[in-house]
Amino acid sequence: MSFKMNLLEIEKAIELKGSQVLNARTYKDMVVRRRLMFASCVLAWIAVIILIAAIAIPKWEYLQFTNVDWEIVKIDLGVWGEWRQTTNTSKPILEWIPHFPSPPLHLLRLAGQDLRHFYRAQAAIGVISLILLIANNLLALYTFYHHRYTYKRLVAALYVVVALCVLATIEVLSNSVDEWNTTVVVKHHLDENNWDYESVRESGYSKYMAYSVVVICILSAISFVYGSHKQKGENAATAEFEFEDRPIHMGRD
Repeated sequence: MSFKMNLLEIEKAIELKGSQVLNARTYKDMVVRRRLMFASCVLAWIAVIILIAAIAIPKWEYLQFTNVDWEIVKIDLGVWGEWRQTTNTSKPILEWIPHFPSPPLHLLRLAGQDLRHFYRAQAAIGVISLILLIANNLLALYTFYHHRYTYKRLVAALYVVVALCVLATIEVLSNSVDEWNTTVVVKHHLDENNWDYESVRESGYSKYMAYSVVVICILSAISFVYGSHKQKGENAATAEFEFEDRPIHMGRD
C-alpha cells in the first residue's frame, strides 16, 4: 500500500498535479520535459548498478602473451586486481593478484614503482565517480519537488562531472598497461618490440559497462538542461515555478 502511495506521489510530482496552472501551453511543455527528466533519472539509477558491477568485476582489459619462462599468460585486469592464468606443459594455474596495498614485485611487468600510483588513482577516481553519481541522483529527485531552474542545471553539470570521472578511470587503467611496457623495457633492457602489451590487449565487458555509464550521464545531463528552462511571469507553467524562479536579491536594501 505504501509503495503504491509513493508511486502516486512521484506521478503527482512529475505531472505537476494539484498545481495552479498559469499558462496551459507552457504547462504541457513542462510536463513533457519533466517526464524526460524522470526517465533519465531512472536510467541514472540503473547506471549506479552498472558502475558498481564494472568497478567490482575484473574484466576491463584482457591480455594474452608469453612470458620470459615461455609460459602462456592470460590476464583479466580490473580496478582492484587481476586474475592471472599461466599455462605451460602442466595444468593451468589461476591466481588472484591484488593491486593493494601495492602490486607484487616478483612479477616483471608489475615491478615499476610508479605503477602503484596508477592503481590507486583508478580506484580512487572510480569510487569518487560512484559516490558523486549516487549523490547527484538524489539531488535529481529533489528537483521534482523544488522547482528552481538552478537546481536542474547543477544536476546536469554534475552528471557531466561524473561522466568525466568515469572516462578518467578508463583512461588511467588503460595507461597502467602502457606502464607495464615502460617497466619491462627500460629496467630490464629488453627489445621493446617483443614486450608491447598494447598489441595483445582487448577491451573487456567491464570497460563497455563503464562507457554505458558515461553515455547515460551525458543523456541525463542533456535532459536536465532541457528541463531547466526558467519560468517567468505569465509565461510560467505554474504558480510554484513562477515563485521559485524569481530573482534572489542578496544584500542590504
